[in-house]
Amino acid sequence: MSGRFARSVLLGALLAAPIPLRPQVLANQQPSASVEELSLEQAISLALKNNRSVANARLEVEKLDNQVGVARTYRFPSLQVNVLEAELLHQLKFDFPAGVWGVYPATGPIPGAPSVVTTPRHPFTFLTGTVTQPISQQHKIGLGIHLRELERDAAREQYKGARQAVVNGVKKIYYAILQTQSAVRANESALQTLRELDRVATESVAQQVALKSDELEVKARIAKAEYEAAALQHGLATEREQLNDLMGRDTRIEFAVRSLPEPSLAPADLAQARARAIAEHPEILTARLKVREAEQDRSFKKSEYIPDVSFTFLYLSPFQLSPLPRNVTAAGLSLQWDVFDWGRKKKELAIKDRTVEQAKNALMSAESQVLLEVESRYRQVEEARRLLRVVQMAQETAQEKVRIATNRHAERAALLKDLLEAQASLAEVDYQYQQALSAFFSAQAEFDKATGQAASQ
Repeated sequence: MSGRFARSVLLGALLAAPIPLRPQVLANQQPSASVEELSLEQAISLALKNNRSVANARLEVEKLDNQVGVARTYRFPSLQVNVLEAELLHQLKFDFPAGVWGVYPATGPIPGAPSVVTTPRHPFTFLTGTVTQPISQQHKIGLGIHLRELERDAAREQYKGARQAVVNGVKKIYYAILQTQSAVRANESALQTLRELDRVATESVAQQVALKSDELEVKARIAKAEYEAAALQHGLATEREQLNDLMGRDTRIEFAVRSLPEPSLAPADLAQARARAIAEHPEILTARLKVREAEQDRSFKKSEYIPDVSFTFLYLSPFQLSPLPRNVTAAGLSLQWDVFDWGRKKKELAIKDRTVEQAKNALMSAESQVLLEVESRYRQVEEARRLLRVVQMAQETAQEKVRIATNRHAERAALLKDLLEAQASLAEVDYQYQQALSAFFSAQAEFDKATGQAASQ
């Protein structure tokens, strides 16, 4: 709202009201019995529970947690079974020369003459089973598990960052709704006063004790106040829809927000805020995990120089293929080693080294940016706190002037004009107080976000 609108609205409200004390924080407006009254804590709780971006960040953590479980399964033996059901396209012929299985004094050569064994064409089943237990790969598998764990931890920090952003957004919209509700109530009071003035002015014009221009001026003010009332209601509806969307519920739900307690104006400890930001801010924690992830990825690449040695058990059974044996089993060690790769591993490792350096630079940049933001937000809070103190003092001064003007008017020592001017001045200072209070709460919310405090909400 503009300052001109505040003066016109709040002047009319105070004409019909007694001298106010300092208003409650952002002017508590009593909601109707059918409208939900929402506290800031309830709004934050609903948003953290139902907000879709927070839910997606949480689901990402759960996905990566399952990937860690998948990576762990590679430590255990793998079992592979292959079954081939087929039919020979031509007969198998086995030639056995005489004496192929030895020559014995008692029997002579076995077989005694060349023999041919033919396998007829018919369907057969060929079954193979392999059990492989990684041995030397355990080191590489462990590195892979740790890499997946770091990715999961980074996703957890991003989840905290998403929660932090939602908490900050809820607070800012909540404070905006409080301020708009206060303006709506002031506008309603102003309209009541203006309509009463319009009735009096109409009667005065009819009795020819007032000018027609006075009546028209009052009607013009009523029209303007009604227009501004509609604008306020539209703005309030938009803010409610935004908060409902953040809370993950139907944007059409009607509600009112509850007033806040008086804020503490004690200055924050900047050194403590810096330390908390370095230790808890999600962006810094994510950057640290990215450094560890890059280092782990480099170690994983180095492990490719180690040959893959596995224990293998093999079972083979060619059913219905005589004279082949029915069961063949074997056990031993298998080795796989990429002996010469034309320098590929060396170049890939150099890439990982550069990635580690980039991650370390990103960490230093994140720490610097977070500290800059903490100090900037701290200065904004201090400015808002000092402005709030100034407005409070001006408000007390204006209240005292209204009290004196009221007493003097009651004793007929002052004109009604003087009293109205004093009330108008108080009305403007009250509005300035609402603005300063809203600015202070918003600055405090941004400061909490900069220090990482909101992430633990």
